[in-house]
Amino acid sequence: MACQSRAMNEQDHVPPPAPGNRNTRFEAARAWNDAMSLLKANRQILTVLAGLFFLVPQVLMNALLPEVRPDLEGEAAAKAAIAIFGQWWPLIVLATLMQATGLIAIVVLLADRARPTVGDAIRRALQCLPAYVAATLVLMAGIVLFALMVMVPLTLVGGQGGAAIAIVPIMAAALWINIRTLVLAPVIAAEQSRNPFEALRRSWALTAGKGARILFFLMLFVVAALVISIVATAVPGTILIAALGQETGGAIVGLIEGFVSAALIMVWSAVIVAVYRQLAG
Repeated sequence: MACQSRAMNEQDHVPPPAPGNRNTRFEAARAWNDAMSLLKANRQILTVLAGLFFLVPQVLMNALLPEVRPDLEGEAAAKAAIAIFGQWWPLIVLATLMQATGLIAIVVLLADRARPTVGDAIRRALQCLPAYVAATLVLMAGIVLFALMVMVPLTLVGGQGGAAIAIVPIMAAALWINIRTLVLAPVIAAEQSRNPFEALRRSWALTAGKGARILFFLMLFVVAALVISIVATAVPGTILIAALGQETGGAIVGLIEGFVSAALIMVWSAVIVAVYRQLAG
């Protein structure tokens, strides 16, 4: 509780975002600085939440889920992955829901100026989870429907070449939709929107006219995250497995991957809150 109190007091020093509107340009540097300020002001509480909701599920997944054999390729690898999912889907779904709950709880803590307690944040995250899952499923259904509308005719006309061409507009549309709904979690958590369609509409409205700048900002973040992941896991992973063997070295690498993943998701949560606060004003 003392840790929580200090973090809450520190958050008083985080400057509130300036009022924004549709005509205000999205400022990537300001969003990043705000995100870092939020992380610094709440680092102790966020570390606990990240460990509980991100690290634990990730480590369990790494430890329990079998990997696709490296000698399998193409269709054989896809079938092996489907078989693994078919056997372990309860664990995968549970871990995904835990991580979604953790993300929303962090968003509640960072986005709500009423400064809820950790218990309140988790409780509200559980209340928001159905709307968040429903909105996510709506997005996925829309992307799948669009993919079928593009993929089927191009495949019928051009065969495998047509299918390959179809991937480009499908990926572009999926990326754009995700950019336009980037602040979905903050909208649901901070504005307590329980209607998934209204939350999607609100998120779409907030990002109107700013999609290109947000895309560029997130591309920089993703590139940085990939570099950090490779440096923190792939390089030491190769050394550890070579030195300690596949079983011991692989277990240590899985733990490292869990820590890196938890840290990146925590930063990502702060980033989307900072973007939301700038856009919402």
